[in-house]
Amino acid sequence: MESSFTALDAYFGLPKAPLLFTRFDGDLVGLARTHENLSYPGLTYADAIMDTVEPRVRFQCSDGETVCAYTQLRLTRVPGSPSYNARGGVYEVLRDPAPHPGPAPAESLIFETAVLASRYPYEPDAGLLPGPPGGLPTEFQRDLLELVITGPRPDRGFEILRESGFLAAYWPEIDSLYGVDHAKDFHPEGDAWRHTLETFSHRKAPDLLLSLALLLHDTGKPDAVSSEGRRFDRHSELGERTARAFLSRLGYSQDLIRQVTFMVRYHMLPAALPRLPPSSVDHIMANPSFPILLELYRCDELSTFKGPGGYYEACAAYRAWRKNTGNPYRDRDGRKQTRKKNPSER
Repeated sequence: MESSFTALDAYFGLPKAPLLFTRFDGDLVGLARTHENLSYPGLTYADAIMDTVEPRVRFQCSDGETVCAYTQLRLTRVPGSPSYNARGGVYEVLRDPAPHPGPAPAESLIFETAVLASRYPYEPDAGLLPGPPGGLPTEFQRDLLELVITGPRPDRGFEILRESGFLAAYWPEIDSLYGVDHAKDFHPEGDAWRHTLETFSHRKAPDLLLSLALLLHDTGKPDAVSSEGRRFDRHSELGERTARAFLSRLGYSQDLIRQVTFMVRYHMLPAALPRLPPSSVDHIMANPSFPILLELYRCDELSTFKGPGGYYEACAAYRAWRKNTGNPYRDRDGRKQTRKKNPSER
């Protein structure tokens, strides 16, 4: 049975999250007999997890010890059913825009508050949160990150995590964006922290890969120095290194890390694409993640209150490169050739 955030996603009509929360009618012994490849990391919101499938599953046993700080999370439903099991006055609580949590461990309060604010039309009081406890496992951090970042309003969840001290304690790479001043001519929206949060509002969909790249694209700025008039010289290269360390610490696959760090490393390139010889950046545009990089550029530009003109020009340059790459009688720069290209040259 769908439970917790999965049931709430269905109730509010949200796209499916990277995690599936399901309620098992029984205890851990019965769950272990029914499902293979389980692990038991000691999470307050899940009695067992299974990460060998997509979406990854978080099991809550009916007689287990999972903690629920907010009544909203007691909502359950049979998958695909139009009706919900909301006994105990849950429906009334679902309409409360400012839910108040009950007694729960600090990690549960932080996790649930940030996710509720990011994914649903709730405004929980972040002032009620305690400081973050130590020793939170990787699974907790990764689950929290993915639920917050794929919500419609990740900015609200990240603000809660920053104010609670969680970012400083566990994700200092993200926390360090706060207070990194921008030139107001280029970034009237504010510092690097405010700019990063603004980019999420321009996504066409809450895609995890794009969202991680948006979160991390400017993480090189706190370590960058001014050089020859450039306020954040080489920040994309520094950000690539920071993003790799951050994602590796959270246990992400090498394939995902390669895709995200590629976008962080080259997030400045689309702005120059219309003026560059295509052959000079051929290996970059050939990367399968380049279309997502263009989306990152669009969100990045729009968050500075610029128009979409630069994005359209970059897309036109990319389309021209693809057309010429497939044309046997033109080189990658669009020049006519006197001989037909070999397949290896396309």
